[in-house]
Amino acid sequence: MKIAIASSGTDLGSEVSRFFGRAPYFMIVEMKKGNIESSEVIENPSASASGGAGIRTAQIIANNGVKAVIASSPGPNAFEVLNELGIKIYRATGTSVEENLKLFTEGNLEEIRSPGSGRGRRRR
Repeated sequence: MKIAIASSGTDLGSEVSRFFGRAPYFMIVEMKKGNIESSEVIENPSASASGGAGIRTAQIIANNGVKAVIASSPGPNAFEVLNELGIKIYRATGTSVEENLKLFTEGNLEEIRSPGSGRGRRRR
């Protein structure tokens, strides 16, 4: 499964970005059986957009074949795009990309089920 993590830097030790649409980078990670098979970093061209960054970023993520996103809190427009495309969204902790991947594989990240609320159920 391909997962995108909003990142403030370009490696697994980087902190997760507080932003989705304006995250500087995304780590795109291919996970198989709880292990990282491959990873790549993409620079987010929408990070400096004057408007519509969340929607454009959601489209970029979808175009990369991602099935799940780990981010602090995507805005309502980005949430709707990701939701319509069947991409699940999980709330990141304030820690590193690597730690969030570990929490994800353990089923310990909260799934965001509605825009703006961030109130959802933990993935089981």
